[in-house]
Amino acid sequence: MKVIVFGATGKTGQHVCRLALDRGHEVTAFTRSAGRLSLSETRLMVAQGDVMDSDSVAAAIAGHDAAIVALGSNGLRDKTTLTVGTGAIIESMERHNVGRLIVLSAAGVRSSWNQISLTARLAFRTFLRNIYADHEAQEAKVAGCSLDWTIVRAAILKDNPGSGHYQASNTGKVTQISREDLADFLVKQVEDDTYRKQAVSVTW
Repeated sequence: MKVIVFGATGKTGQHVCRLALDRGHEVTAFTRSAGRLSLSETRLMVAQGDVMDSDSVAAAIAGHDAAIVALGSNGLRDKTTLTVGTGAIIESMERHNVGRLIVLSAAGVRSSWNQISLTARLAFRTFLRNIYADHEAQEAKVAGCSLDWTIVRAAILKDNPGSGHYQASNTGKVTQISREDLADFLVKQVEDDTYRKQAVSVTW
């Protein structure tokens, strides 16, 4: 499949690009800064642009089969990047008939609040409140769209090597997960419809 990755230069996004290529997909990395990509894979296409610019998003997304959104916030004061960027992606996908959408969110958002620890809840209510609100609005936008979507709510992210052992659940407690394991789950959703039109948390 032809897969475009948004947030491709982030720590998780780079794992997503590599693992998607390993699974045989044709991958486009959408980024503002192509020089930040550490992958030298010749099969990786690069589309340079700003996710907040709907025209550049639309131009890049045409012709793909699926999109993986692994956007990150631009600091603790940022209230809009996730929502506005994801909104531009959704609009472009609907316009160009790109059906499959996988969006990275955070465990604790919306219905997963009871899955996280008291410490994580305190963080979301205080210094991470803007990021939390942006994720909530982002998820609402995804859930309201016409696409074949899946929201993946990540546990606390670690830079450990992937273990290949993790679980997806909407009931169990969520603690932590490596970025590589998270990326593995995100990429697998491109072809797996188990969580179609659903949000699910992933954790070790």
